[in-house]
Amino acid sequence: MKIFAIDLSSKYGSIAVIDNGEIAAERRWEENYKNRQQLFDAIADIDIDWNSIDCFAAGRGPGAFSGMRIGFTVINSLAAPNAKPVYALNSGAAIAAQIGAEKLAVIGDARRNKVWVGIFSGTQLEKEFRLIDRDELLHDLPAGSLVTSPDADRLADLLADYETPEGGKPVYPSAGILGQLVHERLEKGVESEPFEPLYMHPPVFIAPRFPA
Repeated sequence: MKIFAIDLSSKYGSIAVIDNGEIAAERRWEENYKNRQQLFDAIADIDIDWNSIDCFAAGRGPGAFSGMRIGFTVINSLAAPNAKPVYALNSGAAIAAQIGAEKLAVIGDARRNKVWVGIFSGTQLEKEFRLIDRDELLHDLPAGSLVTSPDADRLADLLADYETPEGGKPVYPSAGILGQLVHERLEKGVESEPFEPLYMHPPVFIAPRFPA
């Protein structure tokens, strides 16, 4: 089975081709946020035979709003011509796989003095992602949990109070690891998570400045 995976939920975007559970090709880049040309350059660089792809996978965050939205749009567009299946998996699982801890809290900066947090046992999301105030984090964590974040640089003051792997450095999801996890889940018959980004903040309505 061949899987094409994409994750744009953090400051480092990535795409990968997974062939029978192994990373056959992967490209990663630091987002410049001016446009998404890096993504399309990376796709062109791998030179993928799209007819050989059996499944398309997207990291659903939590994370960067625009990145997740673009990732889902691109995956849907690539899968549509050959009516190939699509699969979504939270991006935190790809972070948890890199740490390999029995209990791990993956957190992110949600702005507005809030963080999002998901609790993992291995790579399995044990407690759904929640949006909480920063000072609530301690009460949300199981005893003995490690804490890691793709936003560790922005949350350094908060993470200083917890045990962190990787010397407290940011840990980013990667499309290669995400694709491998999707392969494992498909082999076990595990269904996709909802095929939509994990937006943690509720939508905000802003009234128009001028009457219609």
